[in-house]
Amino acid sequence: MRRNKLAWVLLTAALCLMLYTIVVMRSDNRISVILGGTDGAFVQSDSLTFADPNAPVDTPEPTVNIWPDIDITQPLYTIVNDENPLSAPFEPDSDKVDSQYCFSATLIDVRAKQPLEEMLQACRDAGHPIYVIAAYRSYSYQNNLFNSMASQIAYGMGLTGKDAYLDPEYQKAADQARKLVMFPGTSEHQLGLAVDLMDKNYRHPIYENMDQEMFEWLDAHCAEYGFIKRYPTRKLLLTGWDEPWHYRYVGKEAATFIMEHGICYEEFYAHYNPDFTYG
Repeated sequence: MRRNKLAWVLLTAALCLMLYTIVVMRSDNRISVILGGTDGAFVQSDSLTFADPNAPVDTPEPTVNIWPDIDITQPLYTIVNDENPLSAPFEPDSDKVDSQYCFSATLIDVRAKQPLEEMLQACRDAGHPIYVIAAYRSYSYQNNLFNSMASQIAYGMGLTGKDAYLDPEYQKAADQARKLVMFPGTSEHQLGLAVDLMDKNYRHPIYENMDQEMFEWLDAHCAEYGFIKRYPTRKLLLTGWDEPWHYRYVGKEAATFIMEHGICYEEFYAHYNPDFTYG
């Protein structure tokens, strides 16, 4: 009798243990369980339906490379900044922009001339009287712009006279000028691929006073003509400049990718050149 009672107690205990195990397994859908077979190996399972651990695994295909297949070393993609300046003699193969789109005679790289004029005409057709106020600038022209700005700042500091630039304090004026005007050799305008665009009422770059609908049109359509917004305000920390009126020709393929993904040219360039460092 005692043996039967003991056997019944052990059986009840075993059933309770089994029930407890099932409850725990269902409360945690990721648990170690034993599979049958000679090895009796422990495996991790996501459910109570055990798949064959030796079944082949379907490996997903590698992520498709969505970046354009381009050669970043081609002249069209040249990046220009303080770390990557152009030489003084550099000048592009240029041609005049149709005078109807400019306030004065303006040159641009021949590769960008037709796309630029088509973009300007399309923008006008959309109701925006757009003009080019700057395109190609030579090294010497940029040098004059920079020196003029530095001299104005120095004058405000009380440094006057033809020898003012020899004063040690003049360097402070030059350093301040570099924040306002690109140092000669570091401006994209020397490439001949960049333009500053404004509406007919403004010749000075005061962005908030300009036709915002015009710039909305440009940002939505510039890539169709191979242009990008080169120095958007929100990318100031990466580009170093806040010039939302400045557009750069890089060809339709690169421009479409850049504008659709909301990146700046530095981010695009860095993808192809791992050694690139932001200025």
